Amino acid sequence: MKYIITFELTTTGYKERIKRFLETGAPPPDGATLHGRWFTLGHNKGFMLAETSDPTTIYRWVSQWADLINFEVHQVLEDAQIAEVLKSL
Repeated sequence: MKYIITFELTTTGYKERIKRFLETGAPPPDGATLHGRWFTLGHNKGFMLAETSDPTTIYRWVSQWADLINFEVHQVLEDAQIAEVLKSL
């Protein structure tokens, strides 16, 4: 399963967030793959594309940062997956 994770970087905890990111790199937990992470310019927001067969790994990952970052997690499907559904209609 693939997930688009959006996040908002609030001004609260700014220095702690930088410190933690530089120390850890914010890697995904075992069982999840990070395909990319992008930040908007000037809006304190970002997006990640992650993949895992176990959604609890995504929950674990964002929970580690929930004290400093607001997240929204969206499971997404690819065109081929949607096409299979549409064929059955």
